[in-house]
Amino acid sequence: MIIVFISLSITGVFTVRAVEEYFTKTTEDMLLTHAKVLRTFLASELEQQKSLDEKMRTLSKEINTRITIVDLNGDVIADTEKNPKELENHRNRQEIKQAYMGRIGKSIRYSSSVKAMMMYVALPVLKNDTIIAVLRLSLPLSKINYLSKSIWGIIFSSTIAGLIIAFFMSTVFSKRVTKPMEEVTQAAKEMAQGNYGMKIPVRASGEIKILAESFNRMSDNLQKTINDLKDGRDKTEAVLSSMAEGLIAVDHNCHIVMMNSAAEKLFKIKKDEFLGRHLLEMLRNKELYDLVNTVLTTSKNLSHELKIITSTEKIFYINISPINKIENSGAVIILRDITDLRKLEKVRTEFVANISHELKTPLTSIAGFVETLLDGAYKSQDHCEYFLGIIKQETDRMTRLINELLYFSHIEKNGTELIKKPVDIIEVIMKALSILQTAINEKKHKVNLKLPENIAHILSNEDSLLQIMINLLDNAIKYTPEGGTISIMVEETLENVLITVADNGIGIAEDELDRIFERFYRVDRARSGEIGGTGLGLAMVKHLVKGLEGRIAVESELEKGTSFIIYIPKT
Repeated sequence: MIIVFISLSITGVFTVRAVEEYFTKTTEDMLLTHAKVLRTFLASELEQQKSLDEKMRTLSKEINTRITIVDLNGDVIADTEKNPKELENHRNRQEIKQAYMGRIGKSIRYSSSVKAMMMYVALPVLKNDTIIAVLRLSLPLSKINYLSKSIWGIIFSSTIAGLIIAFFMSTVFSKRVTKPMEEVTQAAKEMAQGNYGMKIPVRASGEIKILAESFNRMSDNLQKTINDLKDGRDKTEAVLSSMAEGLIAVDHNCHIVMMNSAAEKLFKIKKDEFLGRHLLEMLRNKELYDLVNTVLTTSKNLSHELKIITSTEKIFYINISPINKIENSGAVIILRDITDLRKLEKVRTEFVANISHELKTPLTSIAGFVETLLDGAYKSQDHCEYFLGIIKQETDRMTRLINELLYFSHIEKNGTELIKKPVDIIEVIMKALSILQTAINEKKHKVNLKLPENIAHILSNEDSLLQIMINLLDNAIKYTPEGGTISIMVEETLENVLITVADNGIGIAEDELDRIFERFYRVDRARSGEIGGTGLGLAMVKHLVKGLEGRIAVESELEKGTSFIIYIPKT
């Protein structure tokens, strides 16, 4: 519409100007023609003043033009519109000046006498080639102005009509163009908000159809790509979540960009709190940071065993690999917690050392006494009986150790498969006491019993409970000095039966409490050797309690005694 308006306006301006110039030129030519015709006539009629005025008025009416005659002094001799005496001197009029010089005088200006814009044409009147006066013809330009206004009216009407037509045409055309574009725009907005399956209707033909088809193909391809990416992401997340090893990915500046759930559990942190932060902020381990920097610098894989302190000290086997060896875009850290593995290796090493030590001592004694007997000691009955007694004692010690090892192996393997039956816990305690009564009497121990009068049977395994009580009572007897006191107390809660075995013996140091349930671990080994323990009793107790789905706790103080509390489920 703006283009139409500007075009019609420019056309109107040039048209009006051309028409005005044309009619002005035509008027000027017409006046000049009339002036030339009149000039010859007036040259002979100037002397007859009265008849000249009448003839001029007649001619003025016929040609519809104002006629004025000016003498050489500029005074008006005759005028068809005004009384010459009322008119001022015309010597300084532009057209009169030009006529005095023998040329055709022309001028367009406002006339104060007739109150209108006038066109003037002046010619010198000659007699015998001498200028005797000036003939001036003038015509008002009101007709040209009227014509210009008429043309402007036509142009204005045409412009309004053109704008109206342009408005309706542009509205129809723009709707045909903008509606599909609005659909494309809306579809693009929907796609930007995550609706990648958005489609737009395909028009009949033209560029919009091509655009719509291209957009729909792009939508299909994008939807497929997004689905593939989601599928890949889900698979990656599933793999990372199922990993037992912790995984941490960092960028080239060592800022964390990814972390799996195993890493969160290992370090007891939340992924959202550390994503984007520096690796040192999370682990605060300079050695690990240096290893990662080495990988980022050299782009080579690196493996290392490292101790990292989280809530506790843990040992990790760390494998660090660059994400992109060419662009150096970061590194992936795999952390495998091998703390338990190293502990097991240590336990195995200690187990081999302990069992070797336990077997070496009696075997050495047996071998020494056998050699002594072979050297002739068997000839003396007293020596022979003494040496054979020691050999039997050491053999019994090895047999007891091997039997305990076999039994321990059995309960480790089948502890969770124990058959549970109703058990009278008081009867089990009394049976254990009867088995160990001789040892209690030998050391003159006092046994205090605090047992409830009525307690329901519990669903448990009698053999396991008996073995637990025998081992705990045996320990209490061994590590309580002669004349000491052993207390047994049974309590009942809503879900458990609590059995407490306490003594006032040598006690256990606080730093050893966590290790007393380890195999072959013995408190005060020098005295334990004298007592004759194997270090397997409490380890068996722990496994048996675990097999009964219970738990065991210990409280102890050096030289004041020890208390073992066992929690056995009722069902």
